[in-house]
Amino acid sequence: MGASFGYYGYGYVGSRTGFTLPLTATVEYGITENISVGPYLGSARWSYEGYNNYKYSWTFISLGARGSFHYLPYLNEIFETDLDESKYDFYLTLIAGIEIRNYSSSDNYYDDYYDNDVNGVFGPVFGFKYYFNPSFSVFFEGGRGSFGYGNIGVAMKF
Repeated sequence: MGASFGYYGYGYVGSRTGFTLPLTATVEYGITENISVGPYLGSARWSYEGYNNYKYSWTFISLGARGSFHYLPYLNEIFETDLDESKYDFYLTLIAGIEIRNYSSSDNYYDDYYDNDVNGVFGPVFGFKYYFNPSFSVFFEGGRGSFGYGNIGVAMKF
């Protein structure tokens, strides 16, 4: 489970009055020793208050699939290093999915401009995990993730 940051955002008028942290849950299954695939699901919400008590909000749902290539064994081989593969995991991930955006407001002034819509999400992610023990790790991911350009969190291995 991770939390996104660096979100490209919505809402250009007024001040943010409330939000939920953009959270994403992912499950990946090992296909081979170095390749894993699985679904992801995320949710976020922002609220704003503009001039004359004009209120509006955005709600986001992001879902799709991701595939990861875990390349630390190749780095150890190429550079003749001995990084502990039970402690570290470096990976490249490609995500593909959709983002459902819902706009609501206290009046209909921007309703024609901000349609509720569904957009495609596609992008590469570079990731790093550090394992505290064989089943628990923390991670950082950078790149076009499900909500932002960075994601931090914890991961469990079963």
